[in-house]
Amino acid sequence: MSIIKILSESLVNQIAAGEVIERPASVLKELLENSIDAGADRIIVEIKDSGKSFIKVFDNGFGMTSEDLSLALQRHATSKISDESDLWKIHTFGFRGEALASISSVSKMVLRSRTNENISGAEIKTDGGEMSIPTETGMSTGTQIEIYDLFFNTPARQKYLKKDSTELAHITSVFNTIALGNHNIAFKFIHNNKIISDLPKVTDLISRISDIFGRATSDAMIPVFFKSGAFEIDGFVGKPLLSRSTSQYQYFFVNNRAIQHFLLANTIKSAFHSMLMDDKKPVFAINIKIDPSLIDVNVHPRKLEIRFEDQQSIVKAMYNAVKGSLEKHNLTPKAFTETFRYKNDGVISYREKSPSSADIFNALNFSKEIFSSGKNSLFERSFKKIGEDADNSCQEKSSINSITQIANSYIVAENEDGLVLIDQHAAHERVRYEELMDQFDKKEKQIQSLLIPSQIELSAEEVAIIEDNKNIFIDLGFEIENFGGNTFVVYAVPNFLSKEDIVEVVKGILDDILQEKNPSKMHGKIEQIITYMACRSAIKFGKKLTPDEMQALIMQMEKLKRPYTCPHGRPTMISLTLNELEKMFGRK
Repeated sequence: MSIIKILSESLVNQIAAGEVIERPASVLKELLENSIDAGADRIIVEIKDSGKSFIKVFDNGFGMTSEDLSLALQRHATSKISDESDLWKIHTFGFRGEALASISSVSKMVLRSRTNENISGAEIKTDGGEMSIPTETGMSTGTQIEIYDLFFNTPARQKYLKKDSTELAHITSVFNTIALGNHNIAFKFIHNNKIISDLPKVTDLISRISDIFGRATSDAMIPVFFKSGAFEIDGFVGKPLLSRSTSQYQYFFVNNRAIQHFLLANTIKSAFHSMLMDDKKPVFAINIKIDPSLIDVNVHPRKLEIRFEDQQSIVKAMYNAVKGSLEKHNLTPKAFTETFRYKNDGVISYREKSPSSADIFNALNFSKEIFSSGKNSLFERSFKKIGEDADNSCQEKSSINSITQIANSYIVAENEDGLVLIDQHAAHERVRYEELMDQFDKKEKQIQSLLIPSQIELSAEEVAIIEDNKNIFIDLGFEIENFGGNTFVVYAVPNFLSKEDIVEVVKGILDDILQEKNPSKMHGKIEQIITYMACRSAIKFGKKLTPDEMQALIMQMEKLKRPYTCPHGRPTMISLTLNELEKMFGRK
């Protein structure tokens, strides 16, 4: 007896659904793409319970006849390709004919549609893939799909859905992404009978960026454009001040299809060069228009990846387009004029005649003493107990005394052993970090009420996150309330935070929350958030300090539990002993 069996159509569809339909957001993506392929210029999305119990998409596209309605629910039934050659010139988002069959197999569906030629529409219902006979119904031209009880017949899949706020964040991300890539279409998004987004049809991408993310974001974006015979790059990149700690705000489109492309994302970051910290990512929304015959979109179950026939040309053009735009807007750092010196025999690198970086590092090494834990460590000898009152720290005696400041960034100090060089930002960041962690652990928040409250424009996705995690903001010392729509008002903040840093810090906290998928790990995430807040509120590079301020910082460091590094692990100070100085000058 044969043990190999042909699977039933229902089981095949459920297997296909496992590849394509991961969560409610996956359903929405497939339905929105179908609506766009149908030529719709207005699409309404309505969901309940973050899409777990109900998803509806209604469009004004060209619709389907009663006969097409039944065929649309069959696997591998599509109007978008007809033979093998069509796979290499795909102009539509969908082409496999799998989505509706897969969705219907794991849900209860009502599908209604009407073409402009018919005076009435047709309706068909499914229950776990079991299809009813089409019936006549009254409706306007277009298609309406209602999905009920997603994964009702696959409890294992249902079990792994996340909490409502997480699923809503995924749905909002899909909605925003598709709306960004198709600004010539009007979109409306309703959740639990509340309008989340209502986006009018606009003529350009920057207007859609403004509608989704707010005017402050769109005003900080700069255009990027490149055109060759084979392709065109068109979009916007955010100025460095918009950079985020997550790639959530990086949007790539190829012929308006949203894709992920890590090489191109890294290429754009490379174009920013030293303008961004290593842990920051640029914000952008860029569309590549290219002949469909020069790309392969059939390489990923959810069509999130793409292959370019000439990837090298795309990467090179992207780098030059972004870098050129940054230079045009005076955002790239200027090179030092002494990078090269000239000789009769040509140009040689300045470094050829200068000490190597290794020589400098050996001369100005991280003193082993300063990081040792013994009683006679440099830190132990240098930072004596100076009394309880921090406000009078500058009047106390210390065996480390500040001398001057270099480049308004580094404090030069001396002690009995030689020189101590202090990174003022890293040192103050460590001070802030330990203060904040101590306040958080003891629940002793020190907050300041704002005389003039600060307004913040958030995306719909960020609104969902902040509403579900208000306790985190309260614990950190923020008083923040919804002012209506996507606008929030901050009434109070931690007492050390300056008003100009409020927006960036709030958005940084939202990024950190978004990246943590496991609620049980939020305590570790709180530490990461406090690290970020400490960094933002610490003394900045380039800030001139008075002698008293420099000495006060040194005194504050004496009280730290771990004074040797900032929360990111960078050293706060290095030492150069008298013995090392004498060796450098040939006296020993």
